[in-house]
Amino acid sequence: MSVSIDTATGTCSTTLEGATYRSAIMDVRVSTDPAARMSMVHIDGHSTHVTEDMAEHLIAAGAKDDRENLVVDD
Repeated sequence: MSVSIDTATGTCSTTLEGATYRSAIMDVRVSTDPAARMSMVHIDGHSTHVTEDMAEHLIAAGAKDDRENLVVDD
């Protein structure tokens, strides 16, 4: 799924199943889905998988980074 970032207003949005969810970027959380081994974004009480590139963009814009490293170093 895609997430749109509006830096002018400090908000972002995503559309899931035909409904659009918006939130201030500072209220957005980026976490890890261990089963899918992907980042997830949580916007306005709804979650969707995002690419690592999109996760980095959201974090750079002010989203909270709650991701976990799933790779164990030997």
